[in-house]
Amino acid sequence: GRGLPGDYPRDYGDELPYTPAWQEKWTGIHRDTLLKYARSWAENGLKTKGKNLIIIGAGINHWYHNNLMYRAGIVALMLTGSVGVNGGGLAHYVGQEKLANQASWGPIAFATDWGYPPRQQNTPSFHYVHSDQWRYERGFSAYDKTAAGLTDHTIDHQVRAVRKGWLPFFPQFNKSPLEVVKEAEARGAKTEAEIVQYVVEALKRGELRFAVEDPDAPENWPRVWFIWRGNAIGTSAKGHEYFLKHYLGTHTNAIAEEVAAEHVTEVVYRKPAPEGKLDLVVDLNFRMDTSALYSDIVLPAATWYEKDDINTTDLHTFINPLQAAVPPAWESKPDWDIFKAIAKKVSELARVHLPTPVKDLVMIPLQHDTPDELAQLEDRDWKKGEVEPIPGKTMPKFRVVERDYTKLYEKFVTLGPVVEKVGVGMHGLTIPVEDFYKELAERQPRVFQGEKRPSLEEARQVAEAILFLDPVSNGELAYRAFLDEEKKTGVQLTDLAEGNRHVRISFKDLVAQPRRQLTTPTWSAIINLGRAYSPYTLNVERLIPWRTLTGRQHFYLDHPNYLAFGEHLPTYKPRPDVQMLQETEKSAKEAQGKLLNYITPHGKWSIHSTYSENHRMMTLSRGGYPVWLNDKDAAELGIKDNDWVELFNDNGVFVQRAIVSARIPRGTVFVYHATERTVGIPKSPLRGKRAGMNNSITRARLKPVLMSGGYAQFTYAFNYWGPVGVNRDTWVFVRKLEKSPEW
Repeated sequence: GRGLPGDYPRDYGDELPYTPAWQEKWTGIHRDTLLKYARSWAENGLKTKGKNLIIIGAGINHWYHNNLMYRAGIVALMLTGSVGVNGGGLAHYVGQEKLANQASWGPIAFATDWGYPPRQQNTPSFHYVHSDQWRYERGFSAYDKTAAGLTDHTIDHQVRAVRKGWLPFFPQFNKSPLEVVKEAEARGAKTEAEIVQYVVEALKRGELRFAVEDPDAPENWPRVWFIWRGNAIGTSAKGHEYFLKHYLGTHTNAIAEEVAAEHVTEVVYRKPAPEGKLDLVVDLNFRMDTSALYSDIVLPAATWYEKDDINTTDLHTFINPLQAAVPPAWESKPDWDIFKAIAKKVSELARVHLPTPVKDLVMIPLQHDTPDELAQLEDRDWKKGEVEPIPGKTMPKFRVVERDYTKLYEKFVTLGPVVEKVGVGMHGLTIPVEDFYKELAERQPRVFQGEKRPSLEEARQVAEAILFLDPVSNGELAYRAFLDEEKKTGVQLTDLAEGNRHVRISFKDLVAQPRRQLTTPTWSAIINLGRAYSPYTLNVERLIPWRTLTGRQHFYLDHPNYLAFGEHLPTYKPRPDVQMLQETEKSAKEAQGKLLNYITPHGKWSIHSTYSENHRMMTLSRGGYPVWLNDKDAAELGIKDNDWVELFNDNGVFVQRAIVSARIPRGTVFVYHATERTVGIPKSPLRGKRAGMNNSITRARLKPVLMSGGYAQFTYAFNYWGPVGVNRDTWVFVRKLEKSPEW
């Protein structure tokens, strides 16, 4: 114990927490095997100077304690100096595209080229709240015992995270932000500061409320849902049946009872729960997937080979062109043309319904890579009187925005002046692009309000703008990015871009031959001279500080929430037990079956994780979406290979044929995503309705510690911060169908 208080083990054989002997009863790995592996890991790290590599997929991300699992591996890498080393580190692939040209893409995608703050939110929080999945659990305290003995509900943490400025949430208030501004002006507010002060005072008095505090009030429902490039009602909908029930108000196989009423303190609990919150669902899609089936309107989109576009991935460092080899089929159009048509029609309608500019109010959380990171050195709540409500300090920031909807189309197809004046940026960097902006305006001109600006009318023009104004594909801008990084860090860096200052990658270049991305501080690797991408090599080799509180890698996380949850250091927490999760309470009484852990791995037979119902893929997968069972578990249930089986719990039901295999671990059942409710889905004998898809028997849970914010690296950024919608702790009953299924 080194003279310190506490219960320390005597040696590795002592069965106190974290010893090799102790872990043996949890993992089944012999203590000697563990010691041998640990010593080999350390020795390899020493001999190779850090070439220890962990290859990991998205699976870990779907368990409740995902952050602890990741940190366990990351600590092992840090201890052997393996982070920021080619051949070492955490090779993490989560099945999503990496936006290499994010610095220039962002202003176009989110209209910041016209000075508008974007409305962005972490999706798991949005759906957990609005699809009412929070109503069906007692909250995290039922399955995550904390060091501080916290007993509140998950949604209580979500509410506090919004009002402290830790996370965004939409809708923002219990009334339209346009009306909020009008009320402020009617009370005498004339400037943006006075409008914001009115809002702060109204929130403090309780006259104005955050929508997240009463999410089931009709004025706080989401009403219109545009779905683009995602199967949001299907494969991406963890808790699919709750989407059907509370978003769409349609058929559902969920039988779970609400249990949250006695456990929530920060939200209004309304009875009964609303069903059918959405008025309109529009799906921009190139296939009739589950989301398209449940949408009111489907806008047919062009596929990869019917449009001009660019694409990057985290699997390699090339920028990929997409070309229109053939024209789009029938009524389908490229994505850009569809959004352009919508913008044009909205502008036309605005001349009648919103003919004059309106003032809007946007709520913005405390931002990563800004001074906001030092806004809250202590966790204090203004609503409880612990501190005064101060925008950008103890609560979100607010910004008044004037919107002229009659000019929406013109601004959509014109690259705005903010890019010219301010530049592009990422990770706290500001990269001037005024000269390139003007050059682009000469190449693809468009006159708007008497000014010549770059045109974005055609998809290829958008691609050219993204390529020309981003350091990943413009060598001079890579140099300027390093120049800005030098000012921030005092470290000499521009030599990394000096040799590529002449490079300008155009769409035509990409079509001619593959082109690699350039080394730039908007990402973290040195990839010059054909070197493979390895994250954080810039930090290690050129001493660029990590974007953390200390500028170093952190073992210890001193955010108050991490301390309260006992996760300030990497630790072990047992997985939530089936009795804690309360999703088999009613189904346990329905029918006999074996209780198994339900796992939905990455698609086994599909094209780009998309076309699983393609004829060739169906041939490989027996014409359906089979259920994979361990041979011994199947024998106990009297299930033979190719028998029809039913998976069910309180969330929903799934019916398909079984594949019996010794490769599946005992106690688990696999259904590979992404299934659809389009092909080969029979009725459920148990529930009497059409069975669901792979997400029908899941329900999302959020881990509150991942809502922490307002401090150092724990601050919000797009596609960066917020809780994960976990679903792999799910349990289901499995039983054999007694007769052939009905259709």
